[in-house]
Amino acid sequence: MKTLLTTICALICANLSAKDLGTHPVFKHYIGTWTAEGELKGENNVITIKEEWTGKPDGDNAFLIEGTRTINGDTQPFKWAIIYNEGADSYDATISGADGAQMLRFEARASEANLTLELKAITGGGQSAITIIDSFKGEARDVLESKVTSTGDAGQTTLEGVIKHQKEKPAP
Repeated sequence: MKTLLTTICALICANLSAKDLGTHPVFKHYIGTWTAEGELKGENNVITIKEEWTGKPDGDNAFLIEGTRTINGDTQPFKWAIIYNEGADSYDATISGADGAQMLRFEARASEANLTLELKAITGGGQSAITIIDSFKGEARDVLESKVTSTGDAGQTTLEGVIKHQKEKPAP
């Protein structure tokens, strides 16, 4: 009887602390199929980016974004996994190739007030970073702008730009 009661309490507590990212004020706008393009510019360097991706919730505490990214003509699959960390009340995000290779970890914060998602990864020797700030535009929330900034070990901006995502509208 004690085991049953303990199990029921654990399930109730787990459900109370779970975040349904499919209905979350920020993540619910990522659901669907998207296309994107933009440029990142650095000193003597321009990177063109095109993407096609789909966003969907994965259980209660996770959200997945999967698709293909073309960087300067080279197309590769990618996958974002965003997981709610209830202990820190924040999000952990990883991006990798479709097979899980070349993984990069980001800390993320979602702002329900202004519908933004800020992701930051510490890179290199610990002084450089990649920061992405996603913000939804317009009433329909069908445009997403990703401002990308990469900084070097001395804090200098090494690469920056905007990638504009457009949600595909369902067929009538």
